[in-house]
Amino acid sequence: MKKLVAALLGIAALGAAAADLPPLNSPATSEHFQGKFIWADLFTADPAAAADFYAGLFAWKATTIDRTSSSGPHPTIIMSVGDRPVAGLCRRRSLQKDEVHGRWVGYVSVPDVAKALAAATARGGRILSRARDLPQRGTRGIFADREGVVLGVLNSSSGDPGEYLPEPGDWAWSELFSRDPAAAGLFYHDVIGCDRVVDDRGGRANRFVLVSGGYSRASVTTVSNGPKAHPAWLLFVRVANVDETAARAVSLGGRVLVPPERTPTGYKRAILADPTGAFIGIVELDPPVATKAQP
Repeated sequence: MKKLVAALLGIAALGAAAADLPPLNSPATSEHFQGKFIWADLFTADPAAAADFYAGLFAWKATTIDRTSSSGPHPTIIMSVGDRPVAGLCRRRSLQKDEVHGRWVGYVSVPDVAKALAAATARGGRILSRARDLPQRGTRGIFADREGVVLGVLNSSSGDPGEYLPEPGDWAWSELFSRDPAAAGLFYHDVIGCDRVVDDRGGRANRFVLVSGGYSRASVTTVSNGPKAHPAWLLFVRVANVDETAARAVSLGGRVLVPPERTPTGYKRAILADPTGAFIGIVELDPPVATKAQP
């Protein structure tokens, strides 16, 4: 538990130091889609290794932003699909000697970050990074839910990415693994403003979908009973071919944690670990589906 708290505080410290981040949209728009996942940061002890991995895996382009605060230099690597930024890679110190461990943190669009953080704490969560205004980016905060799962909330000053079908290299889906999916769904309903809808497709029990604006945003399911399994958000990137991408991940120094498989809804997906230990999902949307689909 002490290691978990230290890790969360490390993420909070880095989140608080962020500045000079690029806008989500250029040119800016006035569109906001409450409950949509609109950004992700990877907190890792080795951002350079992670950047090489994701550039090779998804053809993401890396741009380094050199930043300095009172605690020293804090370089951030921005990963982009073409000219469109989709993720940030931020340095987080290792908790043990020779330890390299990364963690992806997604950010959900909300109209009022301070209100969302207050709702999280009122329902048993914990603020890791208070509401903070960031140049070009907007207002951002980070919290841990009642099970210690980390999520960010963001009110983008340049508007949110549009409601378009994700292309290969785009974030396509998010899934929360929880010990109590029903309670977790209600928690996020109150915090990020998504409705919790029962998902009984494929005979899966105790599974829910978070919905806002008529669009499915994420799923909530039961975490496995394995000794190393912990509640967590898992973010998925769309790829053209899951099998080829999984094989490429291994050649780039990553691992395949869950090999390519078909979900009960017909999508093909796999779960990977990058060279810094961060988990990430890949999903193949074939045949093409509308953005309202639920992997």
